[in-house]
Amino acid sequence: MKISEKLSGMFVLHSSLGRTMTIFMLLLLTAVLMVSAWTLNRSWAHKLQDIRSNAVNLSVSQARQAEDTFLQTEITLRAIQRDIPNNGPTYANKAALSAVLAEMKRGLPQLNGLFVYDAQGNWVATAAQTPTGMNNADREYFLYHRKNRHGGSHIGHVIRSRSTGELVIPVSIRLNDSGGGFVGVALATVRIDSFRRFYSYFEMGDGDLLALLLDDGTALYVRPFPDSFINRSLSSSPLFTTQLVRADRGTGTWNSALDNKVRIFGYARSGQYPLIVAAGFDKSALWSQWLHDSMPDLVLNGMLLIVIVMIGTVVLRQVRTNVENQIELTTLRDELTTINQSLQALALLDGLTGLANRRQFDIFLAQNLKRSAISGRPVGLIMMDVDFFKRYNDTYGHVAGDNCLRRVGEALKNLPLRQTDLIARYGGEEFAIVLPDATPDAALRIAQSAVEAVREAAIPHKSTALKDEVVTLSAGCFVLVGSDTGQDAQLIKEGADHALYQAKHNGRNRAVVNEAG
Repeated sequence: MKISEKLSGMFVLHSSLGRTMTIFMLLLLTAVLMVSAWTLNRSWAHKLQDIRSNAVNLSVSQARQAEDTFLQTEITLRAIQRDIPNNGPTYANKAALSAVLAEMKRGLPQLNGLFVYDAQGNWVATAAQTPTGMNNADREYFLYHRKNRHGGSHIGHVIRSRSTGELVIPVSIRLNDSGGGFVGVALATVRIDSFRRFYSYFEMGDGDLLALLLDDGTALYVRPFPDSFINRSLSSSPLFTTQLVRADRGTGTWNSALDNKVRIFGYARSGQYPLIVAAGFDKSALWSQWLHDSMPDLVLNGMLLIVIVMIGTVVLRQVRTNVENQIELTTLRDELTTINQSLQALALLDGLTGLANRRQFDIFLAQNLKRSAISGRPVGLIMMDVDFFKRYNDTYGHVAGDNCLRRVGEALKNLPLRQTDLIARYGGEEFAIVLPDATPDAALRIAQSAVEAVREAAIPHKSTALKDEVVTLSAGCFVLVGSDTGQDAQLIKEGADHALYQAKHNGRNRAVVNEAG
């Protein structure tokens, strides 16, 4: 059995009631699924919206925290700048300057150190005890200030302190003489650990990140990644290629350039320093968490669907039972109808030849004559008689005579007639053909075809008066337009009988049309 047939039987699709109930249940299930999907989708959308908002707020707050940190550092450097003589730092006031630097550093725990360098990069003063004779002229910040005359602060890439070995962010300003000439650098180093410690206060997932970046894409610190990611360039990230081009703060979803993990990001650019803070939340972890939180809704929706399916199953089972009962009753009714039709057909068929009998012939002829009276279209009648049939019976016997009539009937059945035509056994060895909407010429052609068909059947007839010694047929045709007077059947039969008489009189084995009307 095909799957389609099984489904049709299961859901009673061959019944209008079954189809209606199936469609109703499917619509109900679809509605529940759509409402559930819409509700869950809105829940997920709200979850994403909340995460985006949290990410932006977190990045904005941390951008301000970073601004405060570097602003305090810059203010300290400006104070140092004011204490440096116009001719630049000298070793003469080294002790006093170092004491001032140490006092300043004590109020800023985020600082690793405060330093002053002369024009050659030599350490002139520091907030802590350092080795003598050290030179930092090779550092990026020193080279930067020697080449650039502007007096703004400079935040460099993360370096490892030569005095303490810690990872620090150098913040520096240029020291100028009265004529604007370069006389040294004032440097403050901000501990990476200060950001590490501060960022650790926030509750975030294992896959979430919080990053402090320079505006050239350099990572200053990224939680929770190891120190090996510090100073990595993220300039190819969508944060720098598309997001910051459009706005200084915002949100977006993209693959992180650090580990290619999809995160929902919030970002903010500092308005005062070349700093950017980005907060990213692992989307897959958020999805898992959302699924866990939505599990009660999913279970309830699933139970509702199961209840609907169970109710639908019970209803469809009852419908199937009712339909089966109806089918049984319908089958019994159809069987009785078929039996009645068979009995009626048998009552209208000739038992010997299988052609229409005299009763069916009379009914059919009367009906077509009535239609003819209304439409004005003629009705043709062919009356046929087996030639010398009495001699055939006398020679071969009545059983052979019945077989002869049966073969004649088979020959007539093969005539090229229309579905609207009727062949009947009129009685004994007589046959008739009723031709609705037929002209005399058409009736004659059919009659001649009947004569030829019987002759070509070559049924032996030694007692015939004809030379071929086979069974032959004589036929007479008549065409009449009905008048609805009640005499039409009699008139058309008499006309066809007259033509049949003429065919026999003219030598038999032929067809004649009576065109008198």
